[in-house]
Amino acid sequence: MMTMNQLFLRVAFVVALMLLSACEREAEPVDDRPVVVATTTMLEDLTRELAGDDVRVVGLLSAGADPHIYQPRPADARQIAESDLVVMNGLLLEGWMEGLVRHAGGERPILVVGERIEEDRLMSVDGAVDPHFWFDVALWQEGGKGVAEALQALFDEGDARRAAIASRHARYDEELEALDDWVRAQLATVPEEQRVLITSHDAFGYFGRAYDLDVEAIQGLSTEQEASQRDVINMIEVVRKRNAPAVFMESSVAPGLIEQVARETGARISGPLYSDSLGPEQSGAHTYVKMVESNVRLITGALGGSPEAFKWRATRTSPAGSEESDA
Repeated sequence: MMTMNQLFLRVAFVVALMLLSACEREAEPVDDRPVVVATTTMLEDLTRELAGDDVRVVGLLSAGADPHIYQPRPADARQIAESDLVVMNGLLLEGWMEGLVRHAGGERPILVVGERIEEDRLMSVDGAVDPHFWFDVALWQEGGKGVAEALQALFDEGDARRAAIASRHARYDEELEALDDWVRAQLATVPEEQRVLITSHDAFGYFGRAYDLDVEAIQGLSTEQEASQRDVINMIEVVRKRNAPAVFMESSVAPGLIEQVARETGARISGPLYSDSLGPEQSGAHTYVKMVESNVRLITGALGGSPEAFKWRATRTSPAGSEESDA
């Protein structure tokens, strides 16, 4: 049986642990940075590039998740309600998420990046606006301007973090300009008669327009649209007519239909291409720049071109005004 002294010592020990734990909690630094929620993996990466450590960025989707059909979770609503800014693609890409963003509770600015693209530069398919503008790197640059402005607006005039965001944006914009030039150079090596990109769903229209490839897809703009057997038969005819050397599966789309086309035509299956989502870190397509590089090298090689790695060195002005470069 426990004596009174033993009981007293045990109680004192428990109380001391509780006080120590409370002190440790109080000692934890409070993260008072603005919170920005991004709806897609591409926008999450863009926002992180520009925000640096000045903003806490939360992404709703994990790598490989399809924004067209994603079903929001209760935690998503809470994150949006507690955020200071939401960055979304718009143009009906997000499906279910758009209603959640607009009705999650609380008040915050919502940046719809697709609305920052000039209307005459947007594409339409069967009367619907194509939301996949990020495959034209120059249009992604336009969207980046809007994100940089929205992030700067989270801070007061004169706050050093506004200048830091502007600096990161200038550097990233320079990288995207180099990436755009690199994409054109790679695809220029593809023989004219083989410049056809055949994919699972119609996500690469901007890519084809910007970089001079014909794009054919089995499904429409959204993966919610189900392809019919007639759609598959039509694609088989296209592959045979164009003598396409390869067809491409996508990371976020079931491969069954494109595999059927390959079986019927003898075309090689290449992929995966990353379309509506970035890849996991080990994929080598875990950032926007890496995703574009991965896709372009795959497409170029499969269509008979000669792909090379994307190499870029940033130039920036140091505080003293001299130019510096880094990898």
